[in-house]
Amino acid sequence: MSRNTVKVTKQDGNKVTIQEANYTVQLTEETVKVVNVGTTIDQDRTHVHSQGSPSSTWTVTHSLNKKPSVTVVNSADVVVIGEIEYLDNNRVELTFSSAFSGKAYFN
Repeated sequence: MSRNTVKVTKQDGNKVTIQEANYTVQLTEETVKVVNVGTTIDQDRTHVHSQGSPSSTWTVTHSLNKKPSVTVVNSADVVVIGEIEYLDNNRVELTFSSAFSGKAYFN
């Protein structure tokens, strides 16, 4: 994992301006949460479910430990609207008016 080097270019009260490559970012108390050096900040996780056999009800375990937003597309990549029932923070049941195969994207 490569780390970027930043250069502090200006300090003014509670504001610090840093410069990285061609970007300049100004940090203020309102926009920064200070973490200890070496702390890993979690990325938001996602899940893609592939429904290979046509069905009008998909029960999906996404294991994201949250109630994510869900986008469903059919095998032609056309968005399909259906009912979403959150069974718990890791499983959903998707119900549609007709059977089809496709993918469900969880974020």
